[in-house]
Amino acid sequence: MIDIQKAPIKDLLGIAIRSEIDSNRVYSDLAQHVTNPLLKEKFQFLAYEEKKHKQILEKLSDILCPDTKPHIPEKVDEQLLPSIQFTSSTGLAEILYQATKAEQAAEEFYARTAEKVSGLPQKMLTYLSKIEHSHFLTLKNEYALAQDFADYGEQDIDKIIT
Repeated sequence: MIDIQKAPIKDLLGIAIRSEIDSNRVYSDLAQHVTNPLLKEKFQFLAYEEKKHKQILEKLSDILCPDTKPHIPEKVDEQLLPSIQFTSSTGLAEILYQATKAEQAAEEFYARTAEKVSGLPQKMLTYLSKIEHSHFLTLKNEYALAQDFADYGEQDIDKIIT
């Protein structure tokens, strides 16, 4: 696993960009596969935020490494930033559990990366860390709901009551 404290910032930004690209794709895919409109909307929102994070990271790269572009790896080290892995048979609760772990890891990654820089870049990385924490909290709540309601991804729970 890469040592965040020793790795060049351009490498860390490349890893982060790859992770945001992958997260955007996963949340977009999940939004297409659930029929619960509230959950669909949450996945769409998360996909949008991950896309915006990628743009922030690209701008940070331009500021911190103006003469070089970050190397964006094909895949991210799963120990550093775990991805969400699922098939058509993976249950929603398992997917949400993996998503909480991925968001926790991203929160820590950005917080530790922020320690390597100062000024505006540090503030932006700290911002990303805090936003990833908010994603974790959102997904943690969705995970609890998915555990309580077996068909949570397929049902509009609000309409069952009315």
